[in-house]
Amino acid sequence: MSEHWAHQRVLFKVLSGSRAHGLDTAESDHDTRGVCIPPKRYLLGLSHFEQWQSEGGDHVLFSLQKFIKLALEGNPNIIETLFTRHEDWLFSHALSEPLIAHRHIFLSKNVGTKFGRYAIHQLQKIERHYRWLTSEPPSQPQPEDFGAKRGENSPKFPDTASERAYRGAVKHFRAYREWRKNRNPKRAELEAQHGYDTKHAMHLCRLLNMGCEILESGQVLVYRPDADWLRGIRAGSMSYTELLNWVKDREKTLSKLETESSLPQEPDHATAEKLVVEITERYLYGERD
Repeated sequence: MSEHWAHQRVLFKVLSGSRAHGLDTAESDHDTRGVCIPPKRYLLGLSHFEQWQSEGGDHVLFSLQKFIKLALEGNPNIIETLFTRHEDWLFSHALSEPLIAHRHIFLSKNVGTKFGRYAIHQLQKIERHYRWLTSEPPSQPQPEDFGAKRGENSPKFPDTASERAYRGAVKHFRAYREWRKNRNPKRAELEAQHGYDTKHAMHLCRLLNMGCEILESGQVLVYRPDADWLRGIRAGSMSYTELLNWVKDREKTLSKLETESSLPQEPDHATAEKLVVEITERYLYGERD
């Protein structure tokens, strides 16, 4: 199979994931994330391209336009890519320099909030799995359990609230069944050893700390200064209850910092768009040389 054209048009590429965070183990994957400039037909014609990724998603290349849009939205993965330390850069075209020189234009109060939201998403996974681990497994919901009567084609519920509750229970049951079926063996081992998914907890704590740092200092510390503490969390240094209490306190800090932060409310959209145009034009002009 021939290599995708995106690999020949890379603007820059960096290590991502645990290795970029300084949290890798001997078993960690070598994840990468990067940016490419699509050929003219994708920019001026009818063809469309946003990103290429490997099977499993360990390696991703975004078009410059898609990457900048995500950066303006404060996407944590994209912000981290822009601020990855120099030692973890795998390739850089000369035209990536203006983008990196202006990377702070993407930082805003919204970025700190987004890091917090990503963290809470991790917490929701931990809490859901913890419930499944510590309580009776859910049984297959039946419409009759929610007051429905069997009709010719579909059950008839007494009201929309009952139907909504039934559909929610079905969704929950399917999620549980899917989790049991595709459960990551390494995560299952952590849950058995510590009572909850401590790897999710490590990333949850990292994201909350990064959100606070961004709001307080305007710095994005991808390679973690608190790596030893975070590894300790992965090793089970916090009980489940201690984790929940820590998160509650950190969320309060994040909310306070969001109010006090000197960062702008929104990123600099105008400069970002100017960068996209200038970098793309110069890249395409260079192809004619």
